[in-house]
Amino acid sequence: MSSRHVRRGAAAVAGVLLAAGLLSPGAHADPRSGSAADALRTSLGAQGIVEIDPATATVRRIARRDGFLTGPSPLAPERIVRAYLVRHRSVIGLDESEIAALVLRKDYVDIAGTHHLSFVQKVAGIEVLGAGIVAHVARDGHLIAINGAPVAGLPATAGHARVDASAARRAAVRDVSGDSAATLRTNAAETATFSDGGRVRQVVFPAVTGPRLAWEVITMDEGYLSVVDAADGTVLSRRSLKGEHHATTWENYPGAPVGGRQHPVDLSRWLPGSATKLDGNVAHAYSDVNGDDVAQAAEEVLPRPGTSFAYGFTDFSAEVGAPCSAQRQCSWNPAVPFSWQSNREQNTAQLFAYVGTWHDHLAAAPIGFTRAAGNFEARDGDAVRAESMDGADTAAGLPDGDHDNNANMTTPPDGMSPKLQMYLFTSSASVLAGNSGDAADIVYHELTHGLSDRLVVDATGNSTLNSPQAGAMYEAWSDWYGLSYLVDTGLEQDDPADGDVREGDYILNGRSVRSEAIDCPVGSTASICAGNPAAGTGGYTYGDYGKISSRNAPEIHADGEIWAQTLWDLRRALGSRTSLSLVTRAMELAPADPSFLDMRDAILLADRVAGNGRAQDGIWQVFAARGMGVAASTDGSADVTPTEDFTVPRS
Repeated sequence: MSSRHVRRGAAAVAGVLLAAGLLSPGAHADPRSGSAADALRTSLGAQGIVEIDPATATVRRIARRDGFLTGPSPLAPERIVRAYLVRHRSVIGLDESEIAALVLRKDYVDIAGTHHLSFVQKVAGIEVLGAGIVAHVARDGHLIAINGAPVAGLPATAGHARVDASAARRAAVRDVSGDSAATLRTNAAETATFSDGGRVRQVVFPAVTGPRLAWEVITMDEGYLSVVDAADGTVLSRRSLKGEHHATTWENYPGAPVGGRQHPVDLSRWLPGSATKLDGNVAHAYSDVNGDDVAQAAEEVLPRPGTSFAYGFTDFSAEVGAPCSAQRQCSWNPAVPFSWQSNREQNTAQLFAYVGTWHDHLAAAPIGFTRAAGNFEARDGDAVRAESMDGADTAAGLPDGDHDNNANMTTPPDGMSPKLQMYLFTSSASVLAGNSGDAADIVYHELTHGLSDRLVVDATGNSTLNSPQAGAMYEAWSDWYGLSYLVDTGLEQDDPADGDVREGDYILNGRSVRSEAIDCPVGSTASICAGNPAAGTGGYTYGDYGKISSRNAPEIHADGEIWAQTLWDLRRALGSRTSLSLVTRAMELAPADPSFLDMRDAILLADRVAGNGRAQDGIWQVFAARGMGVAASTDGSADVTPTEDFTVPRS
């Protein structure tokens, strides 16, 4: 399954600037190397981390794998952070006046009581794109970690825009060869909104020649976040964003041994009593069969008198034939145009129920993806736009090549509605004529992209899952959260035999969409854990990065299998509830654009915060077994040839 999503951060912005000739290589030097940064690193001990961002020459991360940066304190979290920044300003890279000018954008308290404080930088009231400080303070006042990176030496003014918001949006659409004709909805001095649900706002874009006034353009029709120069309309960067009523639904997929039969489900948790369509607090679900991302009246699903949104499922298995079966039922006939219409209402109601179920699961402990954390709800202006059977009628009653065999989730920043697109699958010898919106593992995979995009963010609240290793974890998290839920609820089984927990099991007729199952341990001899000649047999390790794809090259879905299998080992070692808590808290603690080793460290830190350090030995054992031991190394998230190590720290 593919996904489109916003990815950016100070380092990512700098990479674009360097490629555009706006930053010189010399801008990456760390003038404090060997001085204050080294002194602080030494004071933090052998497990201390002090990293300087190569793009901004300011702090990227300060943390300790084996403890906190400060002792407990009764002071307010903001005071604790500001005092630390001033005390270590030579490492932070800002002077006292610049630290005082940091604006607290958000102080989010997670379900463990940890404060996550985001400080942004502004020039004349306009945010500096991707710049700032993110700090984490435990409930007892321990300072946990500092993440960056801020920009030093900002001017007092940013200049004036000669290109307006509408022109900037047109430039962004042209840049991706798009055809969006969305119209202007609202237009203020520095922000405009458009009919596709997108937004344009003024930002300050850092460059070696000085900050540029620019427009940040989010086009939901095209699925991109672009930055457009406010002086001449040049596109400076772009990122792909591409994951009392009742209905009759199932919990897994049609025909599944467990959770494969339709039964009544109460939708009143997610729909108002007066609802006349599937449009509630968590989602607006409709069948976007013409693929235009707009809910036409004929694409809405209306309640049936007496049964509300209860629509039965029509099984096409006998008509289509193998590989359809009673255990994995087909939902349409690709040889017959418009055959999908039989299940249009059913699938849209099913998708709505899946979105509501996943919203509630992620919001509850131990995950705690709440409104404060940035989840998706209409009362905050960002309910999910859930499009079932997307593009099913784009080729005379059939889906065209851009609207089949896939699914995606487009996640803009908090406060803007994400878009979930579920497509039909066409049949082959091994692929069912099914609907991705009928399969729990696929829907939950895509929706979990929204979790990671909203939690691994920079100070301005933008996702920073930018480089290859971060992208691989982005895919792995989505597999892991979804499959963990299915196993925890008994809808799928994790038996003692290796290789029985598979992503894509329904659509691929019992096979996995990945090269190996998520529960393949290192050294397994099971056939489904056979790996490939480049990576070897058995479960994957860090040294297999870039060797798993059939192309024998880095690929985020393939390389994500390393991270997904590691987290499954963690789940087995610590239990589902503890591992879900630590992995989620680690997302909140992670630096921008994290590598596998950054996230390993964040999980260790999360255990210090949420578990009083009880699981440190178990965490190290799991990661060391997968090649992410204490001496493993990487040049950052963009490194596709990391060095593995299988040792744990000395006691």
